[in-house]
Amino acid sequence: MNSNDFASLAAVQLPLSSRLLASACCPDKDLLVLVTRLGGHDRMSLWKMQGSKTWEIDVSTSSERIVGVAWSPDGQSIAVAHDPPSITLHSIQDGRSERVIHIPTSDVPIPQLTDIWWFHQEKPEKSPIPDIFRRNNIITGSAHSVLRTLPLLDQLRDESKQLTATDLFAFQGSQTTARRVASVPDVIELWPTLHPDPVSASINVPDTNRTAENGIMDEVDDANLDSILAVADRSGRLLCFLDGTYPLGSVKLGDSNTTIASLFKNHKGPVLLAHPIHDGVFTDLLPTHVSLSLLQGRKIRDFAKLSTTARELCWYALRVVEEMRAAWIGSDTNTGARDLGPKWIAAYETKQQDDYHVRPSGILDLTMLLVTDRPSEALGDYLGSGPQMSERGMQKWDSAVTEALVKLRDYSEKRLVPACQRLHLVLGEVRGWASLPTLYSSFEISSEVVDQCLIMLKQAILLSSWLAAAARREHNRFREFMTWLRYETVLLGPSSETPNPTPLRHDILEVNQYLMSGLEKSVIDQWFMGPVPTFVPQDLGIPGYNLTVRAALQKAREYLDHRDPSETPITVPPDITDHWDTQGFNDKPFESIDRNLFALIGAFASSCREVFDRPSAAATRAATISASSGSVIEQTTAASQRDNQTDLLIRDRITVDTLREDGYYVQYLVMHAPSASTSELRSFVNFVRQRYGHNSSHVEVAVHECCLRRGEEEDVVGVDVLALEFFDDETIVIVYRTDEGEAYIGTLSYRELEYTDFQPEGYVRLSRESLIESVSQGLIAGQLKSGYLPIRQSRGLKGCRSGAVSLAVNGRVGRRVACVLDSKGTTLETFDLEGDEGEEGDTTLDEDR
Repeated sequence: MNSNDFASLAAVQLPLSSRLLASACCPDKDLLVLVTRLGGHDRMSLWKMQGSKTWEIDVSTSSERIVGVAWSPDGQSIAVAHDPPSITLHSIQDGRSERVIHIPTSDVPIPQLTDIWWFHQEKPEKSPIPDIFRRNNIITGSAHSVLRTLPLLDQLRDESKQLTATDLFAFQGSQTTARRVASVPDVIELWPTLHPDPVSASINVPDTNRTAENGIMDEVDDANLDSILAVADRSGRLLCFLDGTYPLGSVKLGDSNTTIASLFKNHKGPVLLAHPIHDGVFTDLLPTHVSLSLLQGRKIRDFAKLSTTARELCWYALRVVEEMRAAWIGSDTNTGARDLGPKWIAAYETKQQDDYHVRPSGILDLTMLLVTDRPSEALGDYLGSGPQMSERGMQKWDSAVTEALVKLRDYSEKRLVPACQRLHLVLGEVRGWASLPTLYSSFEISSEVVDQCLIMLKQAILLSSWLAAAARREHNRFREFMTWLRYETVLLGPSSETPNPTPLRHDILEVNQYLMSGLEKSVIDQWFMGPVPTFVPQDLGIPGYNLTVRAALQKAREYLDHRDPSETPITVPPDITDHWDTQGFNDKPFESIDRNLFALIGAFASSCREVFDRPSAAATRAATISASSGSVIEQTTAASQRDNQTDLLIRDRITVDTLREDGYYVQYLVMHAPSASTSELRSFVNFVRQRYGHNSSHVEVAVHECCLRRGEEEDVVGVDVLALEFFDDETIVIVYRTDEGEAYIGTLSYRELEYTDFQPEGYVRLSRESLIESVSQGLIAGQLKSGYLPIRQSRGLKGCRSGAVSLAVNGRVGRRVACVLDSKGTTLETFDLEGDEGEEGDTTLDEDR
């Protein structure tokens, strides 16, 4: 049994005990993931099959544990399920966390996650007719079709790319932790969204795929498009995510103590086949069908794109107002421009009180100087020789306030208003969906919340335009103030006796207005302080009615006919007078109107996310769940089950039955029970082939004793099966240990086995565990025959001479590798199952193959 039918790629001695998960191998690259526990928390590392480590990161806190991993269809990301429940996406380039996927919650705590899968969707053949209009599956007249015609919004600063001292000076190869992720507010973090697409939201981003010569982007990899990320927990819930990020809600497949043993997706459509485990003991033999019929059309994706676009625009608006607020009010690290004026006044009043022992009166003294051109003694001293009045100090003050006011003006007009207008366009389409309940009833869109968001957007547009005008007016007054201040400084300075004094270039009224309402306390403050605005358009002088073209023309004619409105009152059509008061406007002073734009955008973001939260689960609410009849197990059957179910080794593989119509499947099961659990028989490996569909089922079994024939004399050697995994549509990879203690990895063809029809009584009520018992009874009764394990190829392992082992395989064409980790978790062996012994030592797997 010293056969070496496979090429050994590497035998690595790991420094720490590690875990090898069944899904550790990357499907399209020669990479695998190992999980190491150090210091009470899990770490994840990426290794090449040749035995070199690419990176290692900390992915969780001390209280978390990695439950499972799944590879994205494009092979660029790793989805990681944690305990306590959380899901993260990591880049295979450096392991950094790309995204934390929000798990929809309810009032009860989220149960522990048990497994994770990522299924790709086969793409239909592309039409030979080119898309000459380049619509990219966008409906003409929709919000996205309009957004494509609008100019892109200016990009904002990307805080996620800020470098730290460690990034600049540390040796990058020694990095063991994930890089810092930019702080994102919860309202954005929890927003249901596809992969971020700022360009579709009409936001400009730097594009590394665009060349200077042609300006054409490289073709986008759409391998993740329409894929489904599925996560199971211990309460029988199956959570689904479109494209790996957009939450589709969850479906309930059992009671509070139900897990999912395996999950399969039909590559032709959104149909999932799950095998629940009830009470940790019984695994359904027949699967539970979950049909996500809404995914067959475009409604879910169209709404998900609207949600993604709304999120991008909301996040853009939030960052815009945050930058505006930081420029004017200040932040934790920077002083706002509004503080410079009060600080200047405070410094002068302190000088008054300390040096001249007079009552502080800064604004009064400045006003007297403006009117009489005669400063007080303290003010003359302050303006003539104060450190704040140096040319450098004046220039710093002037530039800081000017830059802040220009930013407020430009950001309001050129960024915030256009972003709100685009959001109004997106929510207008959502409002149209809500108006068609016969077509979109499953989305359960709240018209009231949408209307509330539209009103808040109108308020934001009005306040932003108002802020731009106020900033422009404030800038003009500040400019006049600084001109006057420089004029007075020159007069009171050492060179004030020059024969030609500086001419007056300032507007006294504007300077006085700035002294009264700009120097100590500016009107601009109201846009960043106070409660959330609740005004109506009438408060700002906007008519409170919808003025039609007909009514507008009639009012114009009346104005022309009656030039003196006081003598001849102007009449308005009755259908309009019902919607406005006598004058058409509210007589509310502007000073009492709340204008906190910062709070308004934050409140709008929360309400807007509420618009998209519940509709995101429309696919699972409309799902059809067809539980198999075998999912109901009698209590009497429970008593006959073995006491220790954890010793069972069960693997399955489901394929679509190509010989029959849609809805029929072929499932292969390999089940192994240790000899201790069958007192009358030796250990066996049971191979099951089951065909089912449309409420019909047919079972065939092939039983093989855990023995091998070796040598020309065909001596029989007993083996202990350690691990099993389906490799492809023909082969199973098996790890076994002989009675002499030598461990091997081998392959056998499960399709070529001789299967026997097997239909025990009460079959419809069987579980997988009950089937093992029925097969054992059939062997005892002589109804079934057994053979030896038909190992086709094998190779000896250097380790694994005792204890359990972990096995991970990749049977994709061009890869076809297997990894084995011993019971201590320190010896890792990798094999090329397509290579032979002659290739050992020279075998290299190209990662780009």
